[in-house]
Amino acid sequence: MADPVAFLNRVKTYRVDRGLSRQELATRVQVHPQTIGAIERGQFNPTIEVALRLSEALGVGLDALFTRREFGPL
Repeated sequence: MADPVAFLNRVKTYRVDRGLSRQELATRVQVHPQTIGAIERGQFNPTIEVALRLSEALGVGLDALFTRREFGPL
C-alpha cells in the first residue's frame, strides 16, 4: 500500500498572522483544537471539508494553505 501523500501547509502562519489562537480557529472550523495542532505540525491531513472551512476561516485560498511542494515566499 502506498504511503499517504504528505501535504505542507501554512495554517499556523495565517492563524498567527490573524491573531487567532488554536482554540479560536478550531471553533470557527468546528474541529477540536488538537486537530488544528496536528494539521499545523503536518501530522494530519484534513478532509476536503475541513480544508475548505480552514480556507474560509482564514480568508485565503486552498492553494495558499496547502501544497505538495515547497512554498515560495509570502
